Amino acid sequence: MGQLPPPVDRVSAIGAGTRLGFEHPAWLLLLFATPLLWVALRRSLADFPPRQLALQGALRTLLLAGVAAGLAGPTLRRPVQAVSATLLLDVSDSVSEAGLNLERRAATALIRAAARRGDPPPRLVRFAERPEEIPYRLGAPPELARFPTSGGAGTDLAMAVDLGAGLVDAGGLPRLLLISDGLPTRGDLAATARHLAERGLPLFALPLPPPDAGDAAIAELSAPDEVRPRVPFQIDVRVLSDRAAQADLRLQADGQATVDRAERTVSLAAGETTIAFTARVPEPARTVFRAHLDVAGDRHPENDDGVLVIAPQRDARALVLEGTPGAASSLPRALAAQRIAAEVQPARAFGAEPATKLAAADLLILADVPRAALADAVLVEIENFVRAGGGLLVTGGTQSFGPGGYLETPLETLLPVRLDLPERQEEAPLALALVIDRSGSMGGPKMELTKEAARATAETLPPADQIAVIVFDSQAQAVVPLQRAENRQHILGDIGRITASGGTNILAGLREAVEELLPVRARKKHIILLSDGQSPYDEIPDLVDAASAARITISAIGVGEGADQTMLKGIATRGGGRFYETRDPASIPRIFSRETADLGDQSIVERPTAVRVGKRTAALAGVAIESAPPLGGYVVTRPRAQAETLLTTGDGTPLLARWQVGLGTVTAWTSDLGARWGAAWARWPPYDKLWAQLARTTMRRRAASHFPIRAARRGDRVTLTVDAVGGDDRFLGGLDGRVEVTAAGTDGRAISTRSLTFPETAPGRYETSFRPDVESGALLFSASFTQAGAPVADASGRLTLPFAPELMPHPAGSTEGVANLAAAVARSGGRVVSDPTEVLDPGGERRETRQSIRAPILLVTLALFVVDVLFRRVRLPDAPSAIDSRR
Repeated sequence: MGQLPPPVDRVSAIGAGTRLGFEHPAWLLLLFATPLLWVALRRSLADFPPRQLALQGALRTLLLAGVAAGLAGPTLRRPVQAVSATLLLDVSDSVSEAGLNLERRAATALIRAAARRGDPPPRLVRFAERPEEIPYRLGAPPELARFPTSGGAGTDLAMAVDLGAGLVDAGGLPRLLLISDGLPTRGDLAATARHLAERGLPLFALPLPPPDAGDAAIAELSAPDEVRPRVPFQIDVRVLSDRAAQADLRLQADGQATVDRAERTVSLAAGETTIAFTARVPEPARTVFRAHLDVAGDRHPENDDGVLVIAPQRDARALVLEGTPGAASSLPRALAAQRIAAEVQPARAFGAEPATKLAAADLLILADVPRAALADAVLVEIENFVRAGGGLLVTGGTQSFGPGGYLETPLETLLPVRLDLPERQEEAPLALALVIDRSGSMGGPKMELTKEAARATAETLPPADQIAVIVFDSQAQAVVPLQRAENRQHILGDIGRITASGGTNILAGLREAVEELLPVRARKKHIILLSDGQSPYDEIPDLVDAASAARITISAIGVGEGADQTMLKGIATRGGGRFYETRDPASIPRIFSRETADLGDQSIVERPTAVRVGKRTAALAGVAIESAPPLGGYVVTRPRAQAETLLTTGDGTPLLARWQVGLGTVTAWTSDLGARWGAAWARWPPYDKLWAQLARTTMRRRAASHFPIRAARRGDRVTLTVDAVGGDDRFLGGLDGRVEVTAAGTDGRAISTRSLTFPETAPGRYETSFRPDVESGALLFSASFTQAGAPVADASGRLTLPFAPELMPHPAGSTEGVANLAAAVARSGGRVVSDPTEVLDPGGERRETRQSIRAPILLVTLALFVVDVLFRRVRLPDAPSAIDSRR
């Protein structure tokens, strides 16, 4: 289809100053349709009198004329004489009181001039961060006040002009007059001016004179990207001043941080001056530095303070929970030697706010912690900590792993070892030999109590265990040969027949017990020796050593003052067992019960255990495990198929295993970190290096690359930029970035924290922007960049927001504001004026108003149509003839 022809504007004068115009040529329809209408009426077949036909022709001509006029778009046009002005008054904090008085006088003059000319009353708008129309009464000066609280801490000229453009009266010549210093903090005035030009709405400007010099401000506090504890670093305080002046500058720090020459008298130049301070922070804790500037005659004291918040890079941090005091006695020393800070606390005191405590740690170490010490909520937080990337190291002891009650708990699912130990049918769990002194001195209540203890031991052993009872005086006799504990009645009967008599020969009793246990296949072989007398020492050490080589442990009980306590203690120590000294025979059953209870847990092995390397990894690099001393014991576990077993015992039982859970790593060490099993290891020279490497390979993985975040404040927004370039000078693209923004007030306290995406805007460049939650204070930034969920890089930075941009000092004689206003009014078609009443002069501009009269014409046409229909249904009486008139 072709394009429609442009509308034809036909205008004719119908009165003084008023003209009738048509927008479309539809009225030409009358030139063609009217003759055809009259021809049709003259040849009408209707039996109407001639005068009715003539009347119908006139009605339909009018009807056709009304339709044509309605289609032509008729308008009445009158020339515009009045000026409709809107005055925009800047009341932001950067405008001085003298400037506000000038604006009040300008508004009064414009209102009076408009009244003298007969123009509509001007509309008044005050603005700062936002605009607002001001009501006023004619004949009274308008009230012009600043916005309350912080409403004047910004200037948005574009928003004010937009509101003013919506207030102009279409019935007059529109004028916008902007009175301001021309220094916006937000908005795009240039774009708004272009839109005004498109609407034919000129913008005029009356620049306010610059305030008198007398303002200085702290513009920024900055420090190096990397600040380390106890290392001196420089803090730069950037000061802006609109004149040369002398000032007192003070920089204070919170806590233990120090500042060299914290108070100074400095000379400020007109413009920018930077003063350097040297500071130190003792610990890797967040530290607040506050600067204060004192200048005589300062116009804006609210911009004389600045704050800098520094979060120094901290060393890796381990949180150690102990089941009993000293359970991890040697570990903090080993970690500290490798710059890993370790905080030790009782496990039972960890229940309060576990998530907060874990968030500050890279590694959690459970040192022989029983299940009862950790609430269910704590176990859930530990699992969340690991899956989010934290490291977990679980070490053994008599209260850890299976013996600690962790079977079928959330912690068991995190461990790289299994705690369930299936029964092995080919060997007994325990083979126990009771070696009892029955010499004459053991007679009476002492022997009865010993027999009671032996019977209780036989009754408490599981049926699968084996027991032997050997008695000795000068000779030894197995009153109960080694047999399964399920033969309880027979065993109890044999024990009941023991009587006291003869001398004391401990060697004979021990030899008989060793011979009973040697051929037996059992997971644990143990001897409990009880004596109250003296015995020859010869050959006993060799026998004990032979028993140890055969994996037989020996505990000893010395009863009464006559027992050879030194020899018995030496047997227990050499035999890998315990020594008990008692002067009260009544305690014998209790000692037997305790020793048997400890033996009953088959998941604990207490004997010298050599360590074997199962798999060489970076955690063991440079550590000669072959030279390590034997461990004193360990907790029996089973390896998981997916885990790495790094160290084992001689029979392949795991000692050190690890695997990954979520984003974190879990390591299990089935021996302990205390003096019970690991005392020899704590004295081993490579101990510190081994545990530091194990800790570092287990703890939260830190990103391989660290980048600074460049931050800049532009108007009311802050822009963050990171350029990620790898060590090979290649861009690190395609990363998922997030940045955490912490806003702090002028006191340094955190006000809010939010997380933002950090999208890639160019190869290796990541940018984001936001509006800060504080006008003045400080911002801290911490960003992480991952790929497929794994950390690749991180970034950090900070920004000082010492005051609102509205209070930025400008050097005396600066023409920045005037230039901004001149450029904007030129784009809109207006100009800079020196007198507000200049906007009321229409100059050579000619405008007219247009009033459509289509609606009344169409209403009259509708009425004519109704009358025409009536005449087509009703016949008028015929006109009287000449004959009738003569009659």
